[in-house]
Amino acid sequence: MSADDGTVNDGTAGVTRRGLLKNGLAMAGSVAAIAAGAGAAGSARADSQPYSPLYAQTGDAVGGRKFRAWVSRGDGPGRTTLQELTLRPIAGRQVVVRTEAANLCYTLSQPMLGITRQIQGTQRPPTPEQRARGERLNNMATVQGHGGVGIVEAIGPDVRRVKVGDRVCVSGTPQCGVCYACVRGRSDMCQFLGPANMPEGMTPVADMKDGTPVYMNSQIGGFGEYMVTVEEWVVPIISKASAAHLEVACACTSVAGLGATTSQGIAVLPPAAKVAVVGCGPLGLSAIQGARIAGARMIIGVDPIRVRREAAMRVGASHVLDPNEPGDVVDRVRELTSEDNPSMWGGGIYSAPFQSGGADFVVEAAGGEWLPPALERGPDPTGLLPMQQAYDMLHGTGHAVLTSLAFGNLSFNAGVFALAGRSVHSGQAGGCSPLRDIPKFVSFLDNGSFDPTPMLTAPVPLEKVLDTYQEVARRATILAVLVV
Repeated sequence: MSADDGTVNDGTAGVTRRGLLKNGLAMAGSVAAIAAGAGAAGSARADSQPYSPLYAQTGDAVGGRKFRAWVSRGDGPGRTTLQELTLRPIAGRQVVVRTEAANLCYTLSQPMLGITRQIQGTQRPPTPEQRARGERLNNMATVQGHGGVGIVEAIGPDVRRVKVGDRVCVSGTPQCGVCYACVRGRSDMCQFLGPANMPEGMTPVADMKDGTPVYMNSQIGGFGEYMVTVEEWVVPIISKASAAHLEVACACTSVAGLGATTSQGIAVLPPAAKVAVVGCGPLGLSAIQGARIAGARMIIGVDPIRVRREAAMRVGASHVLDPNEPGDVVDRVRELTSEDNPSMWGGGIYSAPFQSGGADFVVEAAGGEWLPPALERGPDPTGLLPMQQAYDMLHGTGHAVLTSLAFGNLSFNAGVFALAGRSVHSGQAGGCSPLRDIPKFVSFLDNGSFDPTPMLTAPVPLEKVLDTYQEVARRATILAVLVV
């Protein structure tokens, strides 16, 4: 039906195409004004803003809000301190998350690539070459942590993935969905991860009392009352689980272990597989649980620390081995996995030397010992031997997923490496796809398949984070979780 002014009426009183257009322009202007004025006093509240179900609502302005966080800067044992910070206004794809819980990742007790980002400041002095590469990053005031779980407090105007009030996991690995790696099915290697760890790719999100700009570790942080990140790192989740238990399921360590065994991202766990997990810290224990969930018929946990072997049995290991006991641990795994087989014509195994026994699937999760462990020590503090053993204990058709940080270089017998049929896989987060897999891991928690209790040593208040890292670095705890 045509109106006198040439517009078209859809039959609804007072509604014209021109009116709709004018309303749309007014709405766009309102959104632009809100975006431009983020952080200014008197910004519109979320419930007064225009809303479309296709886009997330922006939240209250957060610029100027005070919060506490553990900030690292410079060298030495005093480089990490608890500071009161002031949030900056957000823009673009930024997301502010009120922290509920965050795991105290063991990796943060180690130096990374010669850059002194270690939380305790007990690392060896960097070489001149390392200092030239990492001094700028080392001297940036950075909120420590590898993500966590929490509630969205505010979002920038370009955010679509989440809305204010959502419960989310701030993942240790981003997933943009559009970069070179993501479009090739390897979102575990999302290209957003690289710039987030370089000074030129980091954006200040807060200020110290003296005006020093503050950044988030890898653009995620976690050891503070707020995390300010970018939506590529944020995964919405639905769960009524406690913050501590939810963080156990969503922690970067658990995501890597569950990702290696259940995500099918870089390697597929065969049906009724014989699995070995080398290293039974939080990552290895998650891999054991993932192997059990995936239907493995044999799961062998390998760790020098008795309490971790006991935890491995509680979460699903059928056997545990101490690598410090007499006898080569590789031979012991091969002995456990050897069995009488039917004829080769019926699917049996030919008993050639490199085919007799061996695991179908191995997750290596041992890592190097930067500080001497408080409990039992492993046979090699560099972590190279466990990585080598993970490869050697494979069956000729087996897969090894490497997940840890060892110190040094490996060498392999060239003939075996080329012709023995073993496949070695590397990648972030065990190869998982965060947006697809983290909600699945949460469902494992909610339906009782994943048990967080043997892994969670104790919840940690914000004030005790630095003290607790002494236990984390010396492997006296399995998984410590900050609960805000």
